[in-house]
Amino acid sequence: MTSPFELFQRQPSYVRSPYAHTPDAEPDVPTDVERLHKERRSRVFPVVTAVVGFYLLNALLANVAGELMAARLVGHLNIGLALALLQCATTLLVCRWYARYARTTLDPLAERVRAGLEPRGSRR
Repeated sequence: MTSPFELFQRQPSYVRSPYAHTPDAEPDVPTDVERLHKERRSRVFPVVTAVVGFYLLNALLANVAGELMAARLVGHLNIGLALALLQCATTLLVCRWYARYARTTLDPLAERVRAGLEPRGSRR
């Protein structure tokens, strides 16, 4: 005979969440989300910090060291223009790097998280 407490502990199948996971079939969603955040933070934040730091250094030099920035390198190309062109090039390279990094590393992790969050009956 079952006790009344056991009846309240078990939930009928219609009350169970459709997001419930079996450990062997579904990915561990919290672990995958943590891994996704860790992967993004570990690679993206240092690169963004370097690019923003380079931009701020360029702006600081333009305001403080006007004579240095006006020094000619070749023909009409001075140090200020060269640094500005280098800033554009590094921004373009970082954008291309991030697109490739997101496509190869972050997107598969996000797909695993998304697959783990879908209800069981709604898979395509």
